[in-house]
Amino acid sequence: MYPTEFLKRHSLVIGILLMFLLTWPIDLANSRLLPFQFPFVIYLFLGYGFIFASLIMTGLALGKDAVITLLKRFLIWRVGWKWYLVALLLFPAVETVAVMLNAALTQTPADFSRVVAYKVFGESANLALFIVPFFLIDAVSNGEEMGWRGYVLPRLQAKYSALASSLIVGLIWGFWHFPKFLAEGWDGSLLWYMVATMAKAVLFTWLYNNTKGSLLLVTFFHAASNLGIFLPIANTAEGQSAYITAIILEVIAAVVVTVIAGPARLSRTEPKQIQE
Repeated sequence: MYPTEFLKRHSLVIGILLMFLLTWPIDLANSRLLPFQFPFVIYLFLGYGFIFASLIMTGLALGKDAVITLLKRFLIWRVGWKWYLVALLLFPAVETVAVMLNAALTQTPADFSRVVAYKVFGESANLALFIVPFFLIDAVSNGEEMGWRGYVLPRLQAKYSALASSLIVGLIWGFWHFPKFLAEGWDGSLLWYMVATMAKAVLFTWLYNNTKGSLLLVTFFHAASNLGIFLPIANTAEGQSAYITAIILEVIAAVVVTVIAGPARLSRTEPKQIQE
């Protein structure tokens, strides 16, 4: 078997392993689980390991034209305006509703004075001024979507339904965050996090397939999903319950999308985005 044929046949597994190899050491080191640390700027661009792995494996297995095609997915921007609303507003809306719903159910006012964003930008920061810059920096620095949706998902969708492919991506995506749960001071639930990534993965596939494989839109979607640092979620006891409420709402959203769009393609109008 020629090397190129081997790489093409096993590109999914090798690509995923390369993504972990290029990112986990940085994550483990900066989580203080290794006896050394990388500069913070390297950790900021941790997700670029996904870009390097995806481009390297695509080039080796499929050639230069496939690499160009993959990169051009960031230029797919002419999609319906409703998909921009989904990408920019769905996760912030779900988390805001979760905070409000949790406050109503527990009869405890949401405490915006202890949101994670204050730890990032300073206790005296005017957080409203940092929302857009944070979103833009996250979108530019986070390369995960090249890996999860640009590389892994199309290869899975070539074999499985969009729903099954999404759940597999969600499992791998959730497990990739495992080093964070070993770090000092991280007290989140791995089980709930895995549920969250699987629900999110369904919503990401729904957006990706319906925008003809736009990596631009799913990158915006990913950045918007991280805006929760500006909300009282997961950093206090009340925040933890709001976090679980948000996950439940995400699961409900994923179920609704699956029922309406159909599990085969998670789209009523567009085909699955696949890698031949």
